[in-house]
Amino acid sequence: MENQLWHKASKKEKQEIKKQAKEILDNFSKKLEKIKTKEEHFSQDSGLRKEGDGWETSEDFRQLMFENAPNVENDAIVAEKGGWK
Repeated sequence: MENQLWHKASKKEKQEIKKQAKEILDNFSKKLEKIKTKEEHFSQDSGLRKEGDGWETSEDFRQLMFENAPNVENDAIVAEKGGWK
């Protein structure tokens, strides 16, 4: 697609955009399927996890998570169950 200023997209352009978007999403989802991570789910009445050693993460990742969290107290992210989406 040519680099143009804003204009009303034609039906053909819209179809091409949808096609490209679908290809991007399909490729991305195939790559995500290949990622193997350690993930655990828990369900407790209290809504709190047991304290433990956890796993190691980089300091950059930790910093980014705290910056993006809606509510942080001391060294923990405070969130409602299902509230941070």
